[in-house]
Amino acid sequence: MADPIYSPDGKFMWSGTEWIPAPPTSEPEPPTPSEQALNMQDSVIGGDVVHSTVINNDPTAVTTAVIAALQQLGMVGQSPAAPQAPPTPEVELPASFSVGDHVEYHSPTNERWLNRCTVVGINDDRTYRIEVPKSSRVETKHAVIIGSAPGTIRPAAPPFNAGDRVLVNWKNYGHYYPGRITTEHDDHTFMIHFDDGDVEDSVEWGRIEAMQEDSAEVQEYMETVAGAEQELIEAFQVFDEAGTGTISAQKYFEILTEIGDEPISVDDVLEEFAALGIGMDSEIDYRELAKYMASTDSETDAPQHKPEVIIRDAQIEDGCLKGYAYAHPKLGEGSVRTSTVLGIEYDERATARVETRNTMYVVGPTGWTNPPTDHPFNALYGVGEQIKVEWEGSWWDANILEINGDNHLIHYVGFDSSWDEWVTTERMQKIS
Repeated sequence: MADPIYSPDGKFMWSGTEWIPAPPTSEPEPPTPSEQALNMQDSVIGGDVVHSTVINNDPTAVTTAVIAALQQLGMVGQSPAAPQAPPTPEVELPASFSVGDHVEYHSPTNERWLNRCTVVGINDDRTYRIEVPKSSRVETKHAVIIGSAPGTIRPAAPPFNAGDRVLVNWKNYGHYYPGRITTEHDDHTFMIHFDDGDVEDSVEWGRIEAMQEDSAEVQEYMETVAGAEQELIEAFQVFDEAGTGTISAQKYFEILTEIGDEPISVDDVLEEFAALGIGMDSEIDYRELAKYMASTDSETDAPQHKPEVIIRDAQIEDGCLKGYAYAHPKLGEGSVRTSTVLGIEYDERATARVETRNTMYVVGPTGWTNPPTDHPFNALYGVGEQIKVEWEGSWWDANILEINGDNHLIHYVGFDSSWDEWVTTERMQKIS
């Protein structure tokens, strides 16, 4: 006869169809591995040490442990889905920053904007050196540019105030939920009261977005997120007959091992529950569990960005980009020669993004040794610009109507169009 299967707390026994109270024993028996795990003074939960008695009496701690168990069992992702940020207005990017300006840095590692960064220097190629405060140190980024992609900087978002309606990436699990700021702490973190009744404290700026309540896109986003969470909550409420907002670990154990197309084996769930100190008489906050599950079940993949590498002393040679990289993810700092250039785009500040097969190289406005022929700085004159044009030994005011290569169609100020003509730069000069 096979040995009976006991729950991690030893109070229940699996009959093969249901859990029944375990019979009393006349003699103490050696503890099972599950009991040994529960008798440990501390249990590890997601990297934090939580006392087992706290696990059994705190629904939030139990829920955290359950999430860890689900991760180990492969029921949910090992890490939260990449945050699917709500629609927000684009931040207006300035032409330049000055030393001392407060900026936000888009961290490629953290996949979010980091606030309270400061411009501490401007490089010769018009890239910026910034300081990024971390939890235990200040990290210096030696060459960044203005933009909205990972690895760039933008003006610091306006500070939030107590009372503001906001959307918050709850516990950094990947979904934004509506709420209100109730308190700002001295370290510039916030306490959030969510619309569904949850409270989260010490929330960083990077997880908060201003709520545009009059935006139809934002309203649609909130309805979609709330719908996914509510669907899971309603499924759990079937087992919450008393309406307490919690279900027992024993009931959730039955859900995992008995319900659905692919139930998990009893032994696997018992092992994970035991390792994480989850007793069968523990209570699980299923609303919090539903939020986590909704976040990890996101069907929208985060956009994949090619790593951006800033280089200087750049030039195009034989269809490839050569230059000096500040911090290449594989090659480190030093000279690089890329694979074939797929394309070059310039922004309004003449910063170039040079795309290759695996990488996006960024060259500051003056970071070229030999600028490409289409570089904005190569165009000495622009359409609509007022200039001086030489005609029979005298210089006359004129406007540029059209440019075709080195030829410029100009109109002489004060004369009719019959005097319009095409001229080259040898007969043109800027007005000082």
